[in-house]
Amino acid sequence: MLPTGVKKQSALIKTIIYSGEKMSIENIEGLDREAWDRWVAYRKAIRKPLKDVSMHAAALKLSKYGADQAEVVNQSISNQWQGLFELRKGKTDPSEPKQKTDKQKAADQQIFDGHQSRNERFWNSEIDDPIMKLRLCDALLARYSAYADEPDILERIEALKPRVAEFIRMSDKTKVLGDPHLRSMVWQLFGKRGIDRLQSA
Repeated sequence: MLPTGVKKQSALIKTIIYSGEKMSIENIEGLDREAWDRWVAYRKAIRKPLKDVSMHAAALKLSKYGADQAEVVNQSISNQWQGLFELRKGKTDPSEPKQKTDKQKAADQQIFDGHQSRNERFWNSEIDDPIMKLRLCDALLARYSAYADEPDILERIEALKPRVAEFIRMSDKTKVLGDPHLRSMVWQLFGKRGIDRLQSA
């Protein structure tokens, strides 16, 4: 059974709908007019304008959210909803990066170590060309960058530097400078000084 107040409100809305009468929202107590205006503008923008018969009911519903009215409107607009709904409390913002569990981190580490081990075997037994080894270093650096939030990633990048320097010494410097990816890697690891040294070699 509906409370008396809800019954009266429902009857009033029915009266408005069937009589075609337009009710003013000016007498709705506690309505956040700024939030309401944003809501009306949004509905117009998505080509779903509020109808005259539902305008008062929608404004009344918004007013019931009290201090949360602006956030309720923001929630509906950001989710491209056509209605007003109670705030979803405790939901994480999708734009915020998700924190990995220890299990996920361990799985990532295992994958990472597997890639590294495979690269080591490939470098040591399959490739003689230092330019190809530099390209593998570049791919490895890109992988390191993808794991930039890992605590020891900077140490790994530092450990990569002497290997890159070694392969550069074994390479034709013009080929290194002529390859945009390798040139970018040298800049990333050694800065302008690294590029200058290549050019002067």
